[in-house]
Amino acid sequence: MISLREIVSTIWREKWVPMITSILCLVVAIVAVSQLEPRYRAAASVMFGTQKANVINLQEILTDPEFSKDTLQNEVEVLRSTSLIERVVEEMRLREDPEFNPKLAAPGPRLPAVLANVARRLGLEAPPSPPVGPEEIRRRETLTAIDRVLAGLTLRPIAGTRVIEISFAADDPRMAAGVVNTIADQYIVDQLVAKLQTTRSAIDWLTGRVEEARQRLQEAEEAVETLRASLSETAGQSFELTQQQLVALNAALSAARGHAAQVAAQYQRLTGALVDGADMGAITEFRDSPLIRSYRDGESELARRLATLSAFHPERARVEAELADVRARVRAEAESVVAAVGIDLEAARAQERSLAGAVRELETKGLAQSRDQVRLRQLEREAEASRQLYEAMLSRLKETSEQVELQEANARVLSPADVPLAPENSRKKLIVAMAAVLGLVSGIGLVFLREQLSDTFRAPRQILAGTGQPVLATLPSIGRRRTRAEVIRRLRDRPGSSLAEAVRDLRTSALFAEGAAPPKVVMFTSSVPREGKSTTALLVALTSRQMGKSTIVVDCDLRRPAAARAMQTAARPGLLAALAGAATLDEAIHEEPDTGLHLLMPLDNDPPGTVNAADLLASDRFRDLIRALSARYDLVVLDTPPTLVVADARILCPAADAVVYVVRWDHTPRGAVAEGLRELAAVGAPLRGVALTMVNEVRAARYPVDGYVYYRGRYRDYYGA
Repeated sequence: MISLREIVSTIWREKWVPMITSILCLVVAIVAVSQLEPRYRAAASVMFGTQKANVINLQEILTDPEFSKDTLQNEVEVLRSTSLIERVVEEMRLREDPEFNPKLAAPGPRLPAVLANVARRLGLEAPPSPPVGPEEIRRRETLTAIDRVLAGLTLRPIAGTRVIEISFAADDPRMAAGVVNTIADQYIVDQLVAKLQTTRSAIDWLTGRVEEARQRLQEAEEAVETLRASLSETAGQSFELTQQQLVALNAALSAARGHAAQVAAQYQRLTGALVDGADMGAITEFRDSPLIRSYRDGESELARRLATLSAFHPERARVEAELADVRARVRAEAESVVAAVGIDLEAARAQERSLAGAVRELETKGLAQSRDQVRLRQLEREAEASRQLYEAMLSRLKETSEQVELQEANARVLSPADVPLAPENSRKKLIVAMAAVLGLVSGIGLVFLREQLSDTFRAPRQILAGTGQPVLATLPSIGRRRTRAEVIRRLRDRPGSSLAEAVRDLRTSALFAEGAAPPKVVMFTSSVPREGKSTTALLVALTSRQMGKSTIVVDCDLRRPAAARAMQTAARPGLLAALAGAATLDEAIHEEPDTGLHLLMPLDNDPPGTVNAADLLASDRFRDLIRALSARYDLVVLDTPPTLVVADARILCPAADAVVYVVRWDHTPRGAVAEGLRELAAVGAPLRGVALTMVNEVRAARYPVDGYVYYRGRYRDYYGA
């Protein structure tokens, strides 16, 4: 997470960088501003109405749309348009003013010919342009003047209103006021010209549309009349008369169908009665026939007579013959009645078919006339629409023609520009202020750039985050040019100093880790030389000796031993002699007279050998030596060569109970530390943590709160001198 406290602390720690950059930019800006010519700025206010032409809407020609920011910006762009500025240039003849035409200004100093050629070859100076004609020169001068006017022009819309402030800066105060007033006047003229052009365009457009509408109306009316004449000639009668005839025929057809159905039912009933031999007196049609009625009376009489005669009466045969003849006549007459009804049925059906044919004929004719009527009504509607459009556009044309003489500008000048009495200073002050702010921001950016580009460790939390190893202690620096012997003497002579407290912190963290037995053999190593590794080992050993613990320092750097140079040693056998068996262990151990510290280190009078240093450190003799020392002393400190330079430190890791990795504050590259720890971890080194050495407490105290480093730097008066 980004810490605001850390950001502020970083800026405050390097506060001189942004202060210096800000001062430099401020000085440069003051010098540059002092060379600027005085500029005069005049201003005017213009209020406008947002009107535009709309010839499509037939209700009004000029509409007033809703005001918005876009509308305000549109008017600003109109004031900034090159066409309007060009009219200002022509009106004020700005091409003849040196301020707007650089060619009329006095020529400045020119480079010598040789330097000019070199500058042109390098692209620093443009080559002379080819000659052009007078018209092209005039056009270029006009464009240059327009650019100069636009460069000095400022348009500021006033929020919430339809007012725009027009201001212009120039070397001459009268010129500044003149340009502003001319721009305002030309803006009003531009509005009038635009409205007149719009109205005239609307008149031209409406004239053409009126003529087109008149032609369409004439064509539509002619089409209606033509269709009507054609329908009258083709049908011979109107569509309404056809409809009336069709209604009458449909009624007659319905009656004929009913009559035919009735006759058919009567015929079927009579035919059925004849077939079934029904009583003729029970059928109304037979009963109403006079002949059948007379025959039936005779039949009744004969039947009575026959009933009176016996079966063997001579008259009985004659009466029965007469009775059969009468009955035959009754049936014949009944069949005649049925035949008459059948004739009536055929007549009814013929009438029905005739009426149905007439109805179909009229329906076909009516459908044709109906389709023609649809076409006629459509043509009439089109003609009516064309008539309405023609009348509306003709009326609008007359109204628009009247508005040509009534046009007024939709803008007015609220306050014209006055000649400024003093040059503007706000721009110079703004430039100086912006330069100071730019310098401050640049300095802050430079501080954070340096912070991001830093590849060293400056705080314990950085080591923990970058390596995963805890920081056991931070050892302060007592001076850049102090020797190792002076540092040891400082610890011995000043036991209450911050250095002594830091070494005691390191010894406590290294020897008394939670949940682990105190190590007997502690190895000190680092990534590269000159990180304070040997000095730290000697200081920890000396602190242990002061606390009453028997301690010995074994200098394992057989190539460049450091302990021998730090201590004043006598000419006696050393580490190599003890390993070679040329001297006993007691003879090889050196006791420093001032501190009582025991040292075992390579010395100059050790017997020369041909054995490689790595092979010697990996030998069983060296392991036996370390075991013997750990049995005799409470603490054995191994000072080993740098991890990334030789393999000695990795070889000695199995012989140590704890390994302390030394990192120099703000010096050792982070990649070197990570690589060195990775190599030690690869051989299973018992890493206890990291010791941060040579810490500049004054500078470290400027960093955010970070444990010992912060508080020791902030409260240095707590320690002894």
